[in-house]
Amino acid sequence: MSEMTSKDNEIIEKNLKYIGLDLNQIPDFLMQYEPLNFRPLKSYDDIIYKVYRYIDVNDIEILITPTDRLTDLQEKYKLASPLYTYLDTNSEKNIERHAQFLKLIANIDEEKIEQIEKEQLRIKEQIPYQVKYPNHYIWQIYYSDAVKKYFMLVPTNEQDNSALFYLLKKQINSKKEKKKETIFAPITHLEYSGQFLTKTEINDIENYLWYFTKEWVSIYEVYNKENKMNIQIIGSTEVYEKTRSNYRIILNSKEDAINFYKVLKAMFILSTGVPNIYKFTCKIEENGDIGFYNDQTKLTYDRLPEFINTEVQNKTENIKSEAAEKIKLEKRLKRFNRLIEELTQDYLARQRQISTFLECKKTFFGRVKYFFKKKKEVPENIKKESLREKEENPETQELQNIYEKKEQYTIEDLINICTKLQEKEKENTNLKLDIHAIETKKEILTKKIENADIYIKEIDSHKKSIFEFWKYTSKDEVQTLNEGEEQDEKKEKISKYFNYETDLEDLGKMIDELQRRKLSKNETDAILAVQFDPKTIAELEKEKYDEKYILNQKVIEKELEKLKKEYESNLEYINIKDIDLFGGLSDDKTKVKMIHNQKHREIEKDKFKILNVNLETTVENYIDTMKHYINLIVEASNKITTPYNMSLYKINTKKKIEGIEILNINPQNELKKAIETKKDKVNMCRININENMPILFYTNIIFYDNFNQTLPVGMDLSSEVLLNLRKMTLKEPKEESFYMNFELNEFDIKTIQIQVYEYTANIE
Repeated sequence: MSEMTSKDNEIIEKNLKYIGLDLNQIPDFLMQYEPLNFRPLKSYDDIIYKVYRYIDVNDIEILITPTDRLTDLQEKYKLASPLYTYLDTNSEKNIERHAQFLKLIANIDEEKIEQIEKEQLRIKEQIPYQVKYPNHYIWQIYYSDAVKKYFMLVPTNEQDNSALFYLLKKQINSKKEKKKETIFAPITHLEYSGQFLTKTEINDIENYLWYFTKEWVSIYEVYNKENKMNIQIIGSTEVYEKTRSNYRIILNSKEDAINFYKVLKAMFILSTGVPNIYKFTCKIEENGDIGFYNDQTKLTYDRLPEFINTEVQNKTENIKSEAAEKIKLEKRLKRFNRLIEELTQDYLARQRQISTFLECKKTFFGRVKYFFKKKKEVPENIKKESLREKEENPETQELQNIYEKKEQYTIEDLINICTKLQEKEKENTNLKLDIHAIETKKEILTKKIENADIYIKEIDSHKKSIFEFWKYTSKDEVQTLNEGEEQDEKKEKISKYFNYETDLEDLGKMIDELQRRKLSKNETDAILAVQFDPKTIAELEKEKYDEKYILNQKVIEKELEKLKKEYESNLEYINIKDIDLFGGLSDDKTKVKMIHNQKHREIEKDKFKILNVNLETTVENYIDTMKHYINLIVEASNKITTPYNMSLYKINTKKKIEGIEILNINPQNELKKAIETKKDKVNMCRININENMPILFYTNIIFYDNFNQTLPVGMDLSSEVLLNLRKMTLKEPKEESFYMNFELNEFDIKTIQIQVYEYTANIE
């Protein structure tokens, strides 16, 4: 082992002083140790934390192990030794351990310890919203149930051991100041206590919540500073168009936990038992909590008995209605069957007469015989009969005794009655299908009879004289009988609807290639200019299309002033670019950039060059530039159309949007802007457009000059589009609202109400 230099000794002395440890006078409590009798479980995952709590630093035994963090726990614990063996210099066998400890001291990072200090001070005031926090994994604290004691395993092979020295510093200071010090940390390798819920019940909750929210939750037992436990469930649920919001459920007592479990279990049983009848949804509430709904009915444990009773009563009435409907359908089907029999006989009579004629016309004597044959009366068409049945009440006694009346029904009762209802509905559905099929058959038979009558009348019309009949039957071709045919139902064309999660990559590549071919560089610059200064574009666009609108030039002056200030603050960088003689080829082939893991050598478009802004730019010149861009946008809009039916989104201060607007095809990206408004309620406009409508996309070519022809094809830099609403009319909106949680930091959230106005756009 290499000798310590004087510089190393200075660092060690400095760091020992920082943590308050004097190796010449080691505190007695650090030299004491009680065997832990800890037995690691082979099946336990060390990186999953289930229990978080505030722990007195003096209740934590420190063990040092010559391993790393990812070493198997059994191996780590087997090789671990108490801290005092690393402090003891009197024992020869501990000399090497002491030297190892001095190396750890020499590598102390005060900055990281201060970060832990700040983190723990903040957590002492408030437990993080997600419970876990950035440095939670560094503690590696375990609990020995045999001796009821906590201990921390410190691997020496790790570069960062700031947790060890933070804890040691706090222990020394606590003993010295006789002041209680705590840390908030996860307890590794510790199962749920079972105080509120059993392990099986917690596993059930995880499965139930996944079923309803389609995401796995994290469930923690959390102990506060008073050692009072609650269960915290952290997860996320879809709130709007595949956009998800985080939520937290806190269960403060065993009663709360059991009631919550029962509600989830009831919903799960109903959802899986009769999925066609019960579908439960999750919504974020105004206070940020999560609520469970069946249609508009919120389900809680207190409302569960009433919900079950009400549903049993409603489903009983539905069964009665279905039973009554079944009687009507059966009678209707029976009447149709009788009618089909009569129509069939009627058609067969005509068919025999036509067959006789066709047979007789083959020979001379047959024709003569048929001409002089006494005309038989063909049965008249069956008169169209009303198939509407008189209202008849079913057997009321049977329907009233569908289910035994109870003061309080159970989930089992509700499942059983729903099963009966489904059976009745299935029977009626089959009857309706049979009736539909027999109606079709009736129409075909009726048409066949009509055609047969026409054919027979045609024959009889030529029996005025034997010569005319002879001439008619001697034709090479005689009018054939038209059969009734089943008509194909008209099929409506189904347009493909855009799914931003699965179709964005393909759409981006297709549209980017199209815009590179069809749009000029000036047109792509115009599209980008709207993103740089949307307020000026909006002002000038209103003046262009509305003769009564008076231009508010102050708005434009204010925006130009902002741009000039931004230009001035970047003047040094701008000057370097302006004197560059290489233009788009200023970077050689070794100077590469990345877009979506693809390399390229293109230059990003310059904001100030596109807007033609410098310190000398006048308002008049700026207005001329932006007006020119508006004209280019109008021209470009006629060149590109959407290949899908799409929905576009925009967080907006108003109920409606108009003019040239930037919208987002990804609602998740747009909803992120809601928190920037700093309001409790935010409007979002949704515009539904159909395929082949004019639209411009912010694909890669909009942001880069592709001089080197190396720019990746796609829509990797933005999910926004540009829409000229002057060419469209918007139908009256549908309105809906939902709540969404936004995390301000790791401790606080803000719940915002999103009011959605959904429009359908049509081309004027």
